[in-house]
Amino acid sequence: MANENDGTRSGPGELPIPTGLGAKETGDLDGEDEDTELLERGQAVMAVSHPWRRIVSKSFAEAIRDYPGVEDQLDFRLLATLILSIRHDISGQHIAIPYQRIAECMGLADDIRNRNVLQNEMSTGSVLEDFVQRVLPEVEIIPHDPFRGLSRELAGVDKSIPKRIINLRNKALLPDNEIEKVHLEYKIKKINGSSKYRKKKEEENKQKEWIEYALCEPQRRLLRYLYNISKGRSSAKFVPNKEDLDKSYRLATDERGSLQSRFNALDQVNSIGSKPVPRYTPSYEGGTVRVFTKGYSYCTISKDLRRALQPDWIELDLASAQLAIVAHDWGLSEATKFLKSGGSIWESLYRHMGWEDHHLGRIPAKCAKPALKKGLYSIVFGAGKEKAMRLMGLEYADTVGCPWFMIHKKLTSKIFEHPLIKELLQARKYELDKIKKEEGATDTFGRDIKLDSQTNSRSILAQLAQSQELKLLLPALKLAENELKRAREAGGNPRFWIVLWQHDGFSVHVRDQSRRATHVKRFQEAVNSAVGDYHTRLEVDYPEGEFDD
Repeated sequence: MANENDGTRSGPGELPIPTGLGAKETGDLDGEDEDTELLERGQAVMAVSHPWRRIVSKSFAEAIRDYPGVEDQLDFRLLATLILSIRHDISGQHIAIPYQRIAECMGLADDIRNRNVLQNEMSTGSVLEDFVQRVLPEVEIIPHDPFRGLSRELAGVDKSIPKRIINLRNKALLPDNEIEKVHLEYKIKKINGSSKYRKKKEEENKQKEWIEYALCEPQRRLLRYLYNISKGRSSAKFVPNKEDLDKSYRLATDERGSLQSRFNALDQVNSIGSKPVPRYTPSYEGGTVRVFTKGYSYCTISKDLRRALQPDWIELDLASAQLAIVAHDWGLSEATKFLKSGGSIWESLYRHMGWEDHHLGRIPAKCAKPALKKGLYSIVFGAGKEKAMRLMGLEYADTVGCPWFMIHKKLTSKIFEHPLIKELLQARKYELDKIKKEEGATDTFGRDIKLDSQTNSRSILAQLAQSQELKLLLPALKLAENELKRAREAGGNPRFWIVLWQHDGFSVHVRDQSRRATHVKRFQEAVNSAVGDYHTRLEVDYPEGEFDD
């Protein structure tokens, strides 16, 4: 995806870096001292997004409210953000807090596009410095590094927060019906119907406002549709039923996972339980036609949790979408031949990497595919070898049910020896040089993207592929738009909706269970008949087996 980062590891709802992955960008990770892994600049745990939107125990919320130095809502939100970002199992960690997170705490996230308000004493840097001096004086602020794309980092947060606060935090998200629950918000607000309704209307209105910031008409159409199917009573389809919510809690608290993974999963389930409707916006930086959700949403939580919460949703995505796009647009003859023959890049990479026969134990294909996808697409969009390997390791560690051992560079470096990857790397260099020579490029929607201090050649490369990605899925959007229009004109409800949009795919909710296969086939025919020379197709990713011939 396009570079949406302003720091170490960002993006809505992104989880902290897991234990066992080192800070260094060079050398083998074996033998690293876990206590000092995150001390190196640029390898920090990313601050969570909008933590005050969670529902937690009242005692935890009050502990933040009554913390020495906390004077107002801004202090409350900043402290909550840091406390909920702390990794309990790593000492000496840094917490990266990009300006977007601080703007969110200030209630000015919508202004960061032009940043007119965030100046002088209202600048995010000044706000953070004032907060740390008053509330967490022992914490060190490490300045941001714009040349390396690194956000500000805070060192010593984990040591400065009293242990009792951390213990309250660890219990705060547990699904205990005996504990009085509140919205984690200043001042402490009890959960009631009227306050939830007002908050929901506020979020609806913000989502509607964001439509006007679309970069092109197709993105505007997508944002408008996602708004229309989630406003008012239409939002009921996003609320999980009690049985599925209970199932997701059991999955989140599975003792086979680490304590940190269980804490993250509980945080996700609680967030969806309290705010189930995904709210879509254009990107913060306005550099891609992709759309994003803020905080945890069905789009950002793990697949296992999403499928537990909404087991009837049908997930469809374009097969090897980004590879198919660059194979066509960059003229990759071997990749085009491979895709045209019906080959699966994931199976080919899996066999090539030798992960099935790894001496420490077999790495299941379920764990391998997310890591391989992360590696391939980071390579497509210009990542260097060190970064691509690190991202693969992180993705593997975040995947549920993986073996106990961590994959490291000896296991990830083989991806660069695959013949299709070699062809891709050679063509990528040519495309990047072309962008630099022409000082920009034009995407498939006719949008000129200029090379400047804010947009580098790698970002432009990503934006070009992402615009084509959206174009390939526009027939599916058109089908959903027409169904919504038909239902409104008839005074009834649609027979199906696109309920989630996830860049190279989407999820569908069908009202009549007996018509699921019919509507899935309509979506597949609409997209597959329009892909042209792009050797991809719309496939059902979930549920497995239901729509097999």
